Amino acid sequence: MVRAAAAGVVDYKGADPTSRAWRIRHRLLLSEFNRRQEQGFIEIAHRHWLALLSHGNLTPESFDKVKAAANDALTDIKNIVFSWRVNDATENEAKPATIDSETQKLIDRYKQVTNAKE
Repeated sequence: MVRAAAAGVVDYKGADPTSRAWRIRHRLLLSEFNRRQEQGFIEIAHRHWLALLSHGNLTPESFDKVKAAANDALTDIKNIVFSWRVNDATENEAKPATIDSETQKLIDRYKQVTNAKE
């Protein structure tokens, strides 16, 4: 919160912690502020790994390790920037169900009721 205030992200002069709307807005602003800082840090790491790739004395094994580290950093950046997207490798894979059996029974019952009304 101190970094957010120092950066001018949040003006605490008009803060109203008892207001639900203010708390939601505050939480959203802080999470975006943290996301941008994390993205900046990983971009710096990515540039570092890419700079190492230009070194002339890399062996084929070390080149592959640096290339893999740079690719991992780029993947982390993509996951931060496009957090709503699933990782490219698992985008087309089926996801396991996360609905417990009791909730699934309620969903099935709701479908039966709505289909019966039609």
